[in-house]
Amino acid sequence: MPLRPEDLINIPETGIDPDNPGKYQGLLEDLQGNILKGHGRDYSVHLFLQWQPEQSDRAKQWIQDFTQTYVKSAQKQADEALCYRQEGISGGVFANFFLTRKGYEKLGFEPFQVPKDRPFTMGMKNEQIRAFLGDPKVEQWETGLQNEIHALILIADDNLSDLLQTVNQIAQAVRQVAVILHREDGFILRNKAGQIVEHFGFVDGVSQPLFIKRDIVRAQTNDCNFSQWDPRASLNVILVKDPNGKTEDSYGSYLVYRKLEQNVKGFRQDRQQLAQTLNIKEDLAAAFAIGRFPDGTPVTKSDIPTYAVTPTNNFNYDEDVAATKCPFHAHIRKTNPRGDTGRVESSPGYDEALAIEKNHRIARRAVSYGENDPNQTPETGSGLLFLCFQANIENQFNFMQSRWANPTRFVKVGVGPDPLIGQPEGTQKWPQKWGEEETQDYSFKLWVSMKGGEYFFAPSISFLTHLAEIPRIPLS
Repeated sequence: MPLRPEDLINIPETGIDPDNPGKYQGLLEDLQGNILKGHGRDYSVHLFLQWQPEQSDRAKQWIQDFTQTYVKSAQKQADEALCYRQEGISGGVFANFFLTRKGYEKLGFEPFQVPKDRPFTMGMKNEQIRAFLGDPKVEQWETGLQNEIHALILIADDNLSDLLQTVNQIAQAVRQVAVILHREDGFILRNKAGQIVEHFGFVDGVSQPLFIKRDIVRAQTNDCNFSQWDPRASLNVILVKDPNGKTEDSYGSYLVYRKLEQNVKGFRQDRQQLAQTLNIKEDLAAAFAIGRFPDGTPVTKSDIPTYAVTPTNNFNYDEDVAATKCPFHAHIRKTNPRGDTGRVESSPGYDEALAIEKNHRIARRAVSYGENDPNQTPETGSGLLFLCFQANIENQFNFMQSRWANPTRFVKVGVGPDPLIGQPEGTQKWPQKWGEEETQDYSFKLWVSMKGGEYFFAPSISFLTHLAEIPRIPLS
């Protein structure tokens, strides 16, 4: 019996349990891994492809073979994770396969067969999309990402040597049907405490929508049963029906990919200058920009780091309505207001506003690139390979970037853009002293530069493994 719409809206209180999936078994077996939960490998390689002319039939056969060999379902991913926890046996290489709208078309699919999300069909290089997001002109992107991209392959493993050997084999085979336009090598960056961080040194991935039972139970235990913030999410936040799936429960997800270069030296210099201006410690000055201390402690909960092994995500801004602890412009408050929109005059009401905010959430799957020594201070060549999954790009990533991160008026007039991902650069307002509402200007060049990207769809496994059997529809 196929899943009903309400099964994607209302999920079990403790989420989906891959060890006992029940009615969700078909979905988990046909859904690519890494969507509901990150694949967990330390190293990854991303290959951007363009199909060779007149090779659509061979390309479809290659995709089918690649999927059968490397791509793992959400269920397979969970089974391997359980085996690793119980027996210490690694699941080995992991892979995803994604298509752009033009990638579908070059394989012979007509528009009615292609996923319908509007930004996905337009592409990130579209001038209207580019201007809406405030992105740099395409001519300023990295050369390889300026081209027309048809597909993206993600290959990951914990063993770097094994990964590179596998990538070489895959690259050699795929060149028979495609041109490799661009390659990115990513890795997990860790601090001395073993926490996953990004190049500015902050713990990454603390606040995520949760779908899987194991993640939810662990978070409930760590975060006081979600007394102030409930991170659980329904499947309709991240999944949509795959129009070409071969089972009743064939689902996929839209992927936003953006290469974000980080100016680590500039960030640390501005952190020092801000600390001197406000006469506060540097870690607090940085926390004003991010919303958390490097160890993950929310600045709205504490004015000093707590050094908890697992940073709390159980907080909101009910006790910091005036933003005297966590500024409105702080990155985590800009991109996850936690009810702030329910406090403005035009709000439909706090509870309704909070529910709407939660529908804008994305599932982040980012990895670092470039310098792998967190003690170094690169200005260029290092940053974040930002990947996120969602069910509706326009309502999720694009909304978050264009309506929350970029504007100077969100959530109040004069707040300024998100200092990390806001575009274009602008002037921030910072507290003069700890705990005071008064502000003063502090201008700086933004520390993160967008270097290129694209929108993709993660098709169901049944579509990918039957692709060579689908007759080609000649393009008109």
